[in-house]
Amino acid sequence: MLEKRLIFILFKNKNLHFSKRLFSSDSLDIWNEELNDTLKHRIEKYWTEKLPHNSFQSEDLKQKYYVLSMFPYPSGNLHLGHVRVYTISDTIARFYKLNGKNVLHPMGWDAFGLPAENAAIERSIPAKEWTFNNIKTMKNQLNELACDFDWGREITTCDPEYYKFTQEIFLRMYDEGLVYRKEALVNWDPIDETVLADEQVDEKGCSWRSGAKVEKKILKQWFIRTTKFAKALYNGLDDPNLKDWRDIVNLQKHWIGECDGASFEFQLKGENFGETFLNIWTSKPEHIINAKFVTVTSGSVLDKRCIGEGPRKLNVTIINPLNGQLLPVFVTDNIDYELGRDCHLGIPNLYKSDKEFADKFNIPYDNEELDDNLNQRLLVIEKLNGIESSSKIRDWLISRQRYWGTPIPIVHCKTCGIQPVPYDKLPVMLSSKNITSENDVNQEEKNSFLSKMWW
Repeated sequence: MLEKRLIFILFKNKNLHFSKRLFSSDSLDIWNEELNDTLKHRIEKYWTEKLPHNSFQSEDLKQKYYVLSMFPYPSGNLHLGHVRVYTISDTIARFYKLNGKNVLHPMGWDAFGLPAENAAIERSIPAKEWTFNNIKTMKNQLNELACDFDWGREITTCDPEYYKFTQEIFLRMYDEGLVYRKEALVNWDPIDETVLADEQVDEKGCSWRSGAKVEKKILKQWFIRTTKFAKALYNGLDDPNLKDWRDIVNLQKHWIGECDGASFEFQLKGENFGETFLNIWTSKPEHIINAKFVTVTSGSVLDKRCIGEGPRKLNVTIINPLNGQLLPVFVTDNIDYELGRDCHLGIPNLYKSDKEFADKFNIPYDNEELDDNLNQRLLVIEKLNGIESSSKIRDWLISRQRYWGTPIPIVHCKTCGIQPVPYDKLPVMLSSKNITSENDVNQEEKNSFLSKMWW
């Protein structure tokens, strides 16, 4: 056991003087050495081995406290932004530990993604090798910062032992109808060869990362049906516990949008181009029965998939689910589309622009005056399995068409179509091939970026 040592700090004439008692034989004899990096590391190593490291005790949940900082992307080295974030979380964790809390302060690595794949291609090495080398470097740097993380709970999103749970969650959502695949018109980066969210396209129509001019491209994509939870999420933002987060609440409300209508899956009939349903949003579900036509914008999936160009009537119809009537479909930009939508349900005796369009194309309709009917609206939404939402919110597109990501646990069978992988066969392992070019990966083998959804 170390003897107690006394350090007297004396201030005299603005000079700092130290006096000390000798250490016992098992302590560091450092008093006559110059304080350099080597000595600092010796001191740190000495005390690190002797100081208690109180990790989270899962059986003691009475005074639990959870501190989670954003897991870093293993890009190679820490920068000052990392230092700021992890110093803050470390300070919070230590504060609550000193106040008797049972603190969980984990660390992990958001390890899948485009930069690692591109870097690996440039260096002709496997993306896994590049990623884990970076993790080793950054972990050493975090330890040099003396951050008090619970390294016993370290996770890495590219580890099969981690992403098998990602795949399990995907399959459970698939079983519940919360995951689906369909054709979509997407933002395509021709340099990085990946799909971009709208937020990743700048005001000049260029990719935020590569700077390439973004193209519109039709691809089969996987979606999570996030719109099903739009109303609950929107209403939940009024929780009094969020009173100190009004700026974030306002951003989220703007993104979700007021749920003043509902979206429905309308069945398509006609040309066979792969899709059988069209998702249409309307603010007046109670008047779907009065719909007489559907319009889509130029450049939409229907426009691109059907024969012809420019404004025209398409060789497809849409079945009105309430009366079975076949509704004609037109390509036009000269109608009032709902915010964020590329298709519109035409109800001539409800909207002026719809009436003018119907008159122009001799689409018959009655002149019955229609009134709002909330009770009927709710009945129609329930009957047709509609989803209450704003017009601008979309289901979450998760496909990225790149190799270095969580493999989707789906088998594409030529005879029986899309089939989920059995739960007891998880994880579906990522290929270990050395990708030297994006062309080395077949389109059907490319994976989605799922990993960061769950932590």
